[in-house]
Amino acid sequence: MRFAVITMTRPAAPRKWRAPQLRAGADARQAAASILDAALAQVRSNAPGALESADPEYLHQLRVGLRRYRSALRVFRKLLRKGPRRQLASAARAAMRPLGQARDWDVLVAGLERIKAPRVLVQRARTRRSAAHELLRPIDTGGLEPGPAAWKKKNESLERFAARVLPRLRRKTLQRAHGLDWTDAGQRHRLRIHVKRLRYAADFLGGRTQALEALQETLGELNDLAVARRLLRDLRPPQSVARRLAAGERRLVALARRQVAALEAED
Repeated sequence: MRFAVITMTRPAAPRKWRAPQLRAGADARQAAASILDAALAQVRSNAPGALESADPEYLHQLRVGLRRYRSALRVFRKLLRKGPRRQLASAARAAMRPLGQARDWDVLVAGLERIKAPRVLVQRARTRRSAAHELLRPIDTGGLEPGPAAWKKKNESLERFAARVLPRLRRKTLQRAHGLDWTDAGQRHRLRIHVKRLRYAADFLGGRTQALEALQETLGELNDLAVARRLLRDLRPPQSVARRLAAGERRLVALARRQVAALEAED
């Protein structure tokens, strides 16, 4: 008697962002198309693992790919026709929406485990995380591919495009940081969005990214703390956990303020 052998395929390892190799003399439209393709490659590579694997890095990298895709649409929007660009942005937003809640629970569980929170609290959070992951569905990336008709005929050199776009984004970001109420989580979150857009644009267009990366990471951790507070409301955390979150917030706010000052000093 012969038995069929069933092999289980494992998803490839989580794929981080891989910047496209632009050919010498590439123009802005060629760069935009290559960057969108690279973001979609990151999305497609991580999507199976986000559904099938318990490793939260797949979901994280899937969201990074979608965020970079959306940022590229925004950075290069003047090169795309309005109708197709809006359709692409809407499709990316729809793909991103159900991923946020699952990722929030991933981050909370990891944070509670890191601070050795009470076992019963960690288990409650794990149960909520499992429920959030059950809602995830496959992503149709076909609707995220810009066809030839999506592009305008208008074009320019990548160098000229970068010289026009990056200073404007940087100015808007620093304006957002000026006079920020650091105790307001909503204002910090909006600054984080602007910093993230500027960082990705600088990454796409060859600008300075080191200080932006550091600030983005700190603001991201502050956002994680704000989300943790919201998610923990129904889980009855002990006061010791709340105190740890408050102490972490004070430390990160002080660090973010120093990083903003360093970013302003670069001008």
